[in-house]
Amino acid sequence: MTADADAGAGMTWRGRGGAVLPRWVLVPAAVGLALVVVPVVALVLATPWPDLPDLLTSRSAVEALWLSLRTSVLATVICAALGVPLALVLARASFPGQRVVRALVLLPLALPPVVGGVALLEAFGRRGLVGEPLAVLGLEIGFTTAAVVLAQTFVALPFLVLSLEGALRGRREGAEDVAATLGAAPSRVLTRVTLPAVAPGLVSGLVLAWARALGEFGATITFAGSLPGVTQTLPLHVYVTRSSDPEGAIAMSLLLVVVALVVTTAVYRPPQRPRAARAPDPAAASSGPPPTTTAPTTTAPADPGPSGPAVDVARPAPAAATVTARVPDRDVDATISVAAGEVVAVVGPNGAGKSTLLAAAAGLVPGTLAVDDGPVEAAPVHRRRVGWVPQQPTAVARRTLDDVAFGPRAAGLRPDAAHGRAHAELRLLDADHLAEVPSTALSGGQARRVAIARALAADPRLLLLDEPFASLDTAVAHEVRTALRDRLAASPCSTLLVTHDPLDLLLLADRVVVMEDGRVVDDRPVADVLGAPRTTFTARLAGINLLRGTAVADGLDTPTGRISGVPGDGGPPEVGAGGVAVFDPAAVAVHRTPPGGSPRNTIPVRVTGVRPHGALVRVHATSDDGTHLAADLTPAALADLDVRAGERLLFVVKAAEVRVVGL
Repeated sequence: MTADADAGAGMTWRGRGGAVLPRWVLVPAAVGLALVVVPVVALVLATPWPDLPDLLTSRSAVEALWLSLRTSVLATVICAALGVPLALVLARASFPGQRVVRALVLLPLALPPVVGGVALLEAFGRRGLVGEPLAVLGLEIGFTTAAVVLAQTFVALPFLVLSLEGALRGRREGAEDVAATLGAAPSRVLTRVTLPAVAPGLVSGLVLAWARALGEFGATITFAGSLPGVTQTLPLHVYVTRSSDPEGAIAMSLLLVVVALVVTTAVYRPPQRPRAARAPDPAAASSGPPPTTTAPTTTAPADPGPSGPAVDVARPAPAAATVTARVPDRDVDATISVAAGEVVAVVGPNGAGKSTLLAAAAGLVPGTLAVDDGPVEAAPVHRRRVGWVPQQPTAVARRTLDDVAFGPRAAGLRPDAAHGRAHAELRLLDADHLAEVPSTALSGGQARRVAIARALAADPRLLLLDEPFASLDTAVAHEVRTALRDRLAASPCSTLLVTHDPLDLLLLADRVVVMEDGRVVDDRPVADVLGAPRTTFTARLAGINLLRGTAVADGLDTPTGRISGVPGDGGPPEVGAGGVAVFDPAAVAVHRTPPGGSPRNTIPVRVTGVRPHGALVRVHATSDDGTHLAADLTPAALADLDVRAGERLLFVVKAAEVRVVGL
């Protein structure tokens, strides 16, 4: 039955969060629940309730219960100490034989417990592989309480590893990378970012491991025996007394069920889907005045409120930097220099290597970074002092203020000083009202401001911005861009900015570097790149048509034919040298047949699309060699031509409208 048929027949059921399920799933779900509940109910009905207090307070029962609780808790602690590192290695490392190692770790899940007990006995028994040398030293494990703990750990460890590895693999490593660029050492990243982020999976794994250890029987009785007060846990006590005291065995079984049920109910929480939340209205965030929108000063005294005293955040002088990325796997080999306090925009088509360049500067992929005081290519990520803002902002702490203060705290600042610096950076980006907002409650624009503030609060020598305004709507992008412009104007920071938006070039950048196929192909001031583009990508970025070719006496020989034009700034290119012909889409006329009259450049094209462009309509097309070209027409002219995607037309432009520029 299809989903539509289900809905039409009234056979759907809406669950939590609006999830729609077919009603038939309730039947097998109910059967599965009954399979668990009915035996428990039968146990409750069979319990000798009048004699229950005496049965539960017998000396043997109390000893067995206390031994079970002590050993299962100790086994869980050992599972945590060993299982968390093991899960981290399996989830985040890559090494030969990894699948075999994982299979061995999970092997106890598939083994009958008694087989595990035999294996433990052969390893740690008096005559075992490890046990015999230990016995010579006077240490015996088999048939002791230590054997109980070891057996419980053996069967419970896979539950923790499986749960935590799944949680780690389901989490992207962006937050960890950001934390490292903020100066956090690997151990700090692990304890302050990674483990808190996967806390639900860790807790679930610990509860499952404890429950499995509490109920362990087969491996324990084989490896440790059933010595009252020493190795006879509650499950073994139930087994031993079942034939001689059936009512006592039932009572002990009920006690075991109740203990396990209470603990798992109280502690275990399944992973929750994140809830969408709205950040509070800035005007309602506090009773104080709204955040200022005036241009900030270079040295800003922070007002951290209850977090601590005001902190002066004078910034160090910006540093010059040179970044070299050589990543053969991605075919990237590029070097870019940034002057002290300069903002260099890096542009290029998708896959050109722009993000790889930034990752190399941060130390996330192979590459070198040199600053005023010398090269630091050998330094680990957390010692490079770069501020990295990835394409998708990701928080490293739950509260916005703690998120922004993460870098200063990693550098050793006390909480009040770190929070003061965080408040100052948030204020400089008009975001101080977000300090107490949970990181998960921020909107897209707010999250971008916070991510930029977080990077700057760490006092980076080089700020790395990877498309910081991507996926924001126009109005929000403008607000964040303006806030960043004011911040960099007030307190300059050497910056590499990857972008696809010409507004970022015009409002933020001092220079533009163009990358194609992993190489730098152009490096000039913003006005020069946009005014006289040398690549197809920058021509499209500037809204200009561009054809590449070889210079001839009166123009350029291109794959589409000879293009006549006038020399651009700097004079005509040398005959035989490479050059580009650029012309505005507004200068292009569109015809179905070759026009007469004065000599013109005629370019056969195939229409790929038609889109509004202000008061005009832009016709997008490709030439025979695949070069993208555009023409701007009035709606009336477009209607007269009846232009449709896929048809062949002629783009015609006068020679006087074409500028020929040398490369």
